[in-house]
Amino acid sequence: MSDTVLLERSGAVATITLNRPEGMNALVVEAKEALLSAVTSVRDDPSVRALVLTGSGRAFCVGQDLREHAALLEAGDPAPLSTVRDHYNPVVTILSQLPIPTIAAINGTAAGAGLGL
Repeated sequence: MSDTVLLERSGAVATITLNRPEGMNALVVEAKEALLSAVTSVRDDPSVRALVLTGSGRAFCVGQDLREHAALLEAGDPAPLSTVRDHYNPVVTILSQLPIPTIAAINGTAAGAGLGL
């Protein structure tokens, strides 16, 4: 798993931390991929009885990283832009269907896609 998203377990509680404090935890492609991996791991682990989702630094998540998004558009390669469909949407679906308590420990700004989490 990437350093942009951390997954820790303490007993039966899993904590997923968005870990791009310098960018207010904006969702870059790498972070969306790592977040999908983390929530999938939690979903597939029957020993996890609760999930805490939080962000490092002064923000929970300000949403899509618009600088990265603009750079991808300017590069003319639309493939990386499919991460909303391929990564973000499945993350939200998994989170909404988890059969365990899911706690959003919102520490600061939650905007755009971050608010959807």
